[in-house]
Amino acid sequence: MAMRITTKMMHNTSLRNLNINKLRQEKLTNQMSTGKKITRPSDDPVIAIRSLKLNSSLDKIDQYYEKNASDAESWLELTESALSTVNSILTNDIRSNIIKAKSSYTTVEDREAVITHLRKAMEEIYATGNSDSGGRSIFTGYRTDMPLTLTAAKQEYNRITEQFKNDSLDKMTFVYAGDVSTINEGNFSDVDVENLEISSNEIYRKRLAYGDLDLKQVIDPATGKPKDPIEYESNIDIGFMSDAKLDGTGATISTTSVSAYVTIDTSEIPNEAVFSVTVADDANSPYTVRIPKGKDSTMTDPSIIIEDKNGNAAALPAGISVSYGEDGTIKLANDNLEPKETAIIGSNVTKDAKGKSVVEFDKKFETSFTIEADHIFASGSNDAYMSVVPTKDKDGNVIKDNSNVISYIAETGEILFGDAIAERFKHLPADTELRVSYDKTDWKKGDLDPVHYFYTEREGKTASGKDKTLVFNENFLDDPSRNGRQIIEYDVGNNQSLQVNTTADEAFSHALGRDVEEVISMLEEYGRYQTSLAEVEKLIKSEKYDGDAEKKAQLERQKEALGEAMTRVLDKINKRCDELVKDCDGYFAKTQLAETDCGARLARLRLVQNRLEMQQTNFGELVSENEDADYTDLVIQMKSIEMTYQAALSSISYTMQTSLLDFIR
Repeated sequence: MAMRITTKMMHNTSLRNLNINKLRQEKLTNQMSTGKKITRPSDDPVIAIRSLKLNSSLDKIDQYYEKNASDAESWLELTESALSTVNSILTNDIRSNIIKAKSSYTTVEDREAVITHLRKAMEEIYATGNSDSGGRSIFTGYRTDMPLTLTAAKQEYNRITEQFKNDSLDKMTFVYAGDVSTINEGNFSDVDVENLEISSNEIYRKRLAYGDLDLKQVIDPATGKPKDPIEYESNIDIGFMSDAKLDGTGATISTTSVSAYVTIDTSEIPNEAVFSVTVADDANSPYTVRIPKGKDSTMTDPSIIIEDKNGNAAALPAGISVSYGEDGTIKLANDNLEPKETAIIGSNVTKDAKGKSVVEFDKKFETSFTIEADHIFASGSNDAYMSVVPTKDKDGNVIKDNSNVISYIAETGEILFGDAIAERFKHLPADTELRVSYDKTDWKKGDLDPVHYFYTEREGKTASGKDKTLVFNENFLDDPSRNGRQIIEYDVGNNQSLQVNTTADEAFSHALGRDVEEVISMLEEYGRYQTSLAEVEKLIKSEKYDGDAEKKAQLERQKEALGEAMTRVLDKINKRCDELVKDCDGYFAKTQLAETDCGARLARLRLVQNRLEMQQTNFGELVSENEDADYTDLVIQMKSIEMTYQAALSSISYTMQTSLLDFIR
């Protein structure tokens, strides 16, 4: 059966074909104008999916290469340049001037020149430590908004805890020459040196990171004024950390002559602790001490039970006490030692799944020394340094043995140890961690900020103006090694990161600044003796006292004493400068290692950059190959479609000339 084709059907078919042709022409036009094969995912889902994956990978590469790696390169280059500057100053300025500080440079002019150069060199080193990259301080870890050094003098309370190794104790030479360095024309007759014994004394010490530390005078409650003579409160804590011997619910802690095996009766937890206390050379030990929480064995409380080894009621020997604090801290004190010692360990009580008490002790305990009030000094006076030196009579017999003394000098930031104390430290392992906590409020411009180096508690303010204690580097107390430092890493590839920062402790040492201060102090000390000697020689040459035999003889004795003191100080300078040259070489080696490490990371980064550049090029080509249209093919297709379109118009116009009316006619 034949089907009739109407004119309308022909019109519709022709228009539909023209529209399809136009759609194809529009698609090609879009491809030519955008340069892309598709403009929407539905155009070609396969190309769209590949495009998403490739562009995502390319975006990551662009981020790594153009931003992360570029920023890391800038950071590392600035760090390397700063470290190179520090090494140059160490070698060409500080080391060379320390050598010049020795005896061949003892004139006033040379001495002043050396002092000036050393001060300027240290200022430049610490200024270099304030280098930044894009406004971010490069040596201060995560605190990139804080410079390495203080930019202005200020009064700000800080409680600082320094952590160092037992082998860091050093020796210093102190020249005792009475008051001869203060002699001048006005007071020479009051300075008697006839029975003065000038001496050089080797003293063990620990030099802290800062000087000019805080001291608080003891107030006399009767008058409300500082005591006379002046006494100072002890605001410095010094001790060493030891590994605790743990055994289930027990832990062994000890002082020098007392050890305690501490157990806790878990049926009574958390209310009571049971101690086993052993006292050296005590026939009644070990003692059993049962103490409720929050009590100590020195209290006269019926709830505290002390028994000797036979189970009889007893008391601990005088000066020995134990306590069980509210926070689970167990403390063993021995006041019979000089200095007094206190051993402290923390415990934590928790409940297991069955509700049973579980005791956990800290892995380390701290033994602290008590510095007596009469061994706390405001300034580095003769009395301060001689406080740890045995006092002898003119025949060399020891009058007072100071070998068990620890003294503290706030002005110089030094802790001095008697020989017996130093010997006790020597018996500890060399890697034993020593801790010293002290207060400092007075800060000078250029001081290294302690928050970049130590556990620090700083007084601050909240947004509302209330007092607040800011705590920095709390993790240092658990991990004093470099692993606890603030390392900044940049992602420079998939699962690939690179450290970009060098921490302050790797290159900018407090010890270096303190060494320079010491050289300057020794030169100034020598200068004082030199000035006094010039005054005495001037008086002798003036012939003013030729008629006074006693004063003439006194001046001659003073001249001789000053000459001997200067000889000893020169010997001290030469000896110490030889040591400091080696120390300076050590600082140089340490900074050079930091520079080498930085350079190695920079070299590695550049290898990564080369790889990223190749990946960027390759992925760019893949993206282009997947997405970009071929203009030659598009032009050919466009011309073909235009020809088809024109032919279609021509054929349609011819076909549409005949209508149904023509057949009717």
